[in-house]
Amino acid sequence: MRDRAAQNQNDASRGEADFSVWRLDDNNNEFLVRDGLTEDEALALVREYEVKGHRQAYWVKRGSGVDEAVDGE
Repeated sequence: MRDRAAQNQNDASRGEADFSVWRLDDNNNEFLVRDGLTEDEALALVREYEVKGHRQAYWVKRGSGVDEAVDGE
């Protein structure tokens, strides 16, 4: 029962538009590509860029991470 509750909570969080896609360029600079996505949308966007053969690294983060980036400066 506990596992099912954890799975339901995980499924619900995947549907929240609280994920962002980030990119690391050739000079190790991180850039926000898009935020306000569900986890599935963000993962699909990363796959889309990877399939196109972009050289940069792309990844998904929970939240926009913009506050984090500004605080780190």
